[in-house]
Amino acid sequence: MKVEMHTHTSETSPCAKISAKKLVNMYKNKGYDAVVITDHYSKWVMEHNHIIEPEEFTKFFLGGYHKAYKYVQDNGFDIKILLGVEVTLLEGPNDYLLYGIDEEFLYQNPLLFKMSLKKLYKLCYKNNILLVQAHPYRAYCIPADTHFLDGAEVYNGNPRHNSNNNKTYKWAKENGLIMTSGSDFHQEEDLAKGGIITQSSFDSIHQLTEILKNSNYSIITS
Repeated sequence: MKVEMHTHTSETSPCAKISAKKLVNMYKNKGYDAVVITDHYSKWVMEHNHIIEPEEFTKFFLGGYHKAYKYVQDNGFDIKILLGVEVTLLEGPNDYLLYGIDEEFLYQNPLLFKMSLKKLYKLCYKNNILLVQAHPYRAYCIPADTHFLDGAEVYNGNPRHNSNNNKTYKWAKENGLIMTSGSDFHQEEDLAKGGIITQSSFDSIHQLTEILKNSNYSIITS
C-alpha cells in the first residue's frame, strides 16, 4: 500500500492552500492507498483562529480530517483517510508528527502543545503512539534528544524548504530511529513528493503504527 504520511488541509492549517476534498482527489488520482492528515496543532493555530476553549480547539483541529474522511465515505472511494498530528511545542520551534492517535485521545489530552517533549513522549508511549520528529535538520529546527523520540522524518519532500534529508537519514540510522517519509503537502506543487510503501495491508492508524514499528515498509524519496 502506498501511504502519504504528512499532509495539511486548508480547513485546519492556516498555511495550507488545498481543501480536504481536493486533497483526497489529488492523492487518489496519484494512486495512493492511504493519506495521514497531519494538520498543524499549535498555539499559533489556536490564536490565529481566535479560539479560547480547549475543547473548541480540538473540534477545530479535527475539521480537515473529518471533511476528508466524510468525502471518502460519501463517495465510496478506495482510499483510506487516517488521523495524525503535527504538533509544535511551546518550548521550541521543532515539529513532531504523532502516529497512533485517535479523537478520544485528543479530547482527553487537550492542548498537547503546552507539554514538554519529555512529558509528551511519556504520554505517547503510554498510549502506543509514535512520536516522530519532522524535518529535524531544516534551518529553524534542532534534532531533539533521541531518548524522547521514536522516529525521524528522514525524507521531507516539500520543495520550498531545504530539509537536509541526507543529514536526517544519517542521524536516524546512527540512533536506531524509525524512519518515515512525507510530502509535507500544503499546495499543488507538493503532491506525492514522499510517503511509504507497506509490505502488508492495514485498516487503521493503529495497524499502520505497528507496521512502522516492525519496519515492514520502504520509504519513498522522490
